[in-house]
Amino acid sequence: MSQSKKTTKVKVSEVKINLGGLNPDQIILATGKLARAQHNVERHTALNGMSVREALASRMVNAQDIKYDLARAFIILE
Repeated sequence: MSQSKKTTKVKVSEVKINLGGLNPDQIILATGKLARAQHNVERHTALNGMSVREALASRMVNAQDIKYDLARAFIILE
């Protein structure tokens, strides 16, 4: 009795991301205000110019991080 298993393929470009209510097409811009933690400063620099979708897909940040950075004026969305 042979049972065949179904395999499904997931497209690499369709990474599942949690937008957290953010517009995925907006662009992240660093304001120049510096965070105390150096790793956050580096993250703001690295995300500068990326869309929200690209930033979330990169797994460098999650939606909560972006909202925090917006609230503290480290970044703006355009």
